Amino acid sequence: MEKHQPESFFIKIVKRFQKTLSSFLNAIAEAITSSVHIPQVAIGPIVGALISATTTLIIGFLTISNIFSEQFLYRPLQIQDNNANYTLELERYHQTILTEYLSYTTQLTLDYPLWKLQQNPYLLRANTQTVLDEIDSERKRYIIMFLQDANLLNFNGQTTIPLLKNANLIEAKLDKLDLTSANFIGADLTKANLSQANLHKSNFYQAKLTNTNLTNTDLRGVNLEKADLTNANFTNACYDNFTKFDPSFDVHKTKMRLISSFNNCPFIPLEKETK
Repeated sequence: MEKHQPESFFIKIVKRFQKTLSSFLNAIAEAITSSVHIPQVAIGPIVGALISATTTLIIGFLTISNIFSEQFLYRPLQIQDNNANYTLELERYHQTILTEYLSYTTQLTLDYPLWKLQQNPYLLRANTQTVLDEIDSERKRYIIMFLQDANLLNFNGQTTIPLLKNANLIEAKLDKLDLTSANFIGADLTKANLSQANLHKSNFYQAKLTNTNLTNTDLRGVNLEKADLTNANFTNACYDNFTKFDPSFDVHKTKMRLISSFNNCPFIPLEKETK
């Protein structure tokens, strides 16, 4: 014998509704026939048509309710899943770009003498800046670290290599790095973190340092002429008599410290860090 599949909860509700509705409509039909003459033979088809039409409306309503639930109740969960997948793919994309760049640059340092790369940085400049436009702030840090460790950000201690000239370093996390004599001419460091970095003798001529964190940063001998320093945080940063500012820049309002050119910049915790 074939086993009958158990009825779904939805079907049971519909059948129960049809039975209740049938009784209700029969009562209405009897009330109508008592006041209006309708042939007895026509009552059945009328009641059946009413039940069928009403059931169709109810099923349509339930279908619309189900669609509404999927669109407005489950849609946020779908959006969350899509966002998570997008974030994961973006992370993979950024990591792939970084890995390929480091491999490419490492191979260049193996194929060419360091002095040749230092004197002719244009082999790297276009590729470096293209990658910096594509990756996130954390991975920008790794690129700068690599270039500094490979002695590709300066030449014999002089800020002459334009590898990062006009580079996109927005929101780059460069805190606590040793970037002595690095060349950041015209670079965009908006909202970058340079706190506690050693920028001794670095060049930020015409650089954009809007909302940049420069707390406890060593700025001895740094060139900040014509740089956009709007809302930059210089709290406890160190400078010396060789640090270059625009004439209109008021050092006294920045909470910076004037120190000797021969002294390192001592770290002073910020007030909020000591609470």
